[in-house]
Amino acid sequence: MALNSFSFLIWFCGLFLVLLVIELLKKRIHSPLIQQSQPVVLLIFSYLTLFAVDWRFLLCVLLITAWTFAFGFFLGNAAATVRKRLLLAAGITGILLSLGYFKYTNFFLTEVAALLGTTAQRIEIILPIGISFYSFSAISYLMDVYRKKYPPVTNALHFALYIAFFPKFMSGPIVRGDVFFPQVKNYRGVTFKTATEGVQIFVFGLFKKIVLADHLSVFVDDVFAAPSVFNTATVILAVISYSLQIYFDFSGYSDMAIGISKMIGFDFPANFNLPYIANGFSDFWKRWHISLSSWFQEYLYYPLGGSRKGRLRTYINLLIVMLVSGLWHGAGTTFLLWGLLHGVFSCAEHLLRQKKRSYNPLSISNLIRIIAVYAIVALLWVPFRADTVGGALAIWKCCFVPQSGVFQPYFWTFIAVFCLIVSTIYAVVKWKKECAGVAEGRPPINGSYPLLDLTSFVPLCLFFVFCGLTIILGYFGNTAFIYGKF
Repeated sequence: MALNSFSFLIWFCGLFLVLLVIELLKKRIHSPLIQQSQPVVLLIFSYLTLFAVDWRFLLCVLLITAWTFAFGFFLGNAAATVRKRLLLAAGITGILLSLGYFKYTNFFLTEVAALLGTTAQRIEIILPIGISFYSFSAISYLMDVYRKKYPPVTNALHFALYIAFFPKFMSGPIVRGDVFFPQVKNYRGVTFKTATEGVQIFVFGLFKKIVLADHLSVFVDDVFAAPSVFNTATVILAVISYSLQIYFDFSGYSDMAIGISKMIGFDFPANFNLPYIANGFSDFWKRWHISLSSWFQEYLYYPLGGSRKGRLRTYINLLIVMLVSGLWHGAGTTFLLWGLLHGVFSCAEHLLRQKKRSYNPLSISNLIRIIAVYAIVALLWVPFRADTVGGALAIWKCCFVPQSGVFQPYFWTFIAVFCLIVSTIYAVVKWKKECAGVAEGRPPINGSYPLLDLTSFVPLCLFFVFCGLTIILGYFGNTAFIYGKF
């Protein structure tokens, strides 16, 4: 069940009421059974949600959970360094084999067959939802235990909930163990403050998804299906529209997941931070899908050597990380091309990088860099969206070689741009207030949720008006999340 489906909302309301009843009972009945029952309810709900989609998906999660929990226990109790390394390698290999089998078997069979000049017989393999996300959660746990960042979890219930926690399960964010385990161990339960803040964050995400992203998808699908039919201006508008669609779609899901988590007692950091005001590719990846980019930085880029072993090694490491990132997103040459191009531009940025200057986001030079980075990023989204490399090349050709055809300005693109500009202006105004009187060492501009005090009448009315507009303006056609297939 998707987070934006009506059936899920009804299902979640039932869970919230159960947690609320338990919260009321905790204040009257001081029983250990009542005090510790909420994480149990959350795990049961997570498993039932997954079972309702496909019982085989639940079986995959249970196997990965048992595998990772066992290897974490062995890692924490192994004394010899060599044995710990072997255990870590075996544990991670098992997780990667599972991920590789379900997600990449047909891709590699097809590519090998193409190299041999034959046709591969496609194998019917299910793709468990969320496998890329919970596999990375499992790997980071084993790495953290190996590095002694925290001891292995001995509570099987807490660990199972870490892997299967339903808000983040399908499309992240990838929550680390050092963030999740302390919260489930000292579970605070449901409170009025967190519930009102969480429901606002959820509705913000829902607005991004069903009002902006899903309306944009209609236009994008039409143009990407037949780019030669439209003129150059319309194709460029479709490229811009897709850059907005994928941002509002994925950041919308992240907001909904973070909002739901907050409603039921968990605080997770934001997964997006105004990525289209990035003034460089390294800045972009600090703002886009933050949980994934930071995961690659800590568990792949740094272990490869990072930037500590010379320029050439740095460039190689960047290319490896971005290629793996492309492959993580999808089993296809288009994703590899997307990752490779991001790696090339990241290397070029490191090569051309000058000495660090004082940060002035409102300077003309910085605004020019922001526009240039956005233009390149938007063009690089083309292979990410296209079905084939040939399709991506056709879109690029339409963008740079003028052609005649249907001219179709799309109203919702301009609405989405307006919303993006308003949210950016809000962040800039807030940043200026925070940095008033600060001459040096100013922080970067950060996005934030414009939370209202729902205990007051006017803010409550504004919130309900916003909810009504979200429902009225929402698109209720094909509403699948883009990252749900990864």
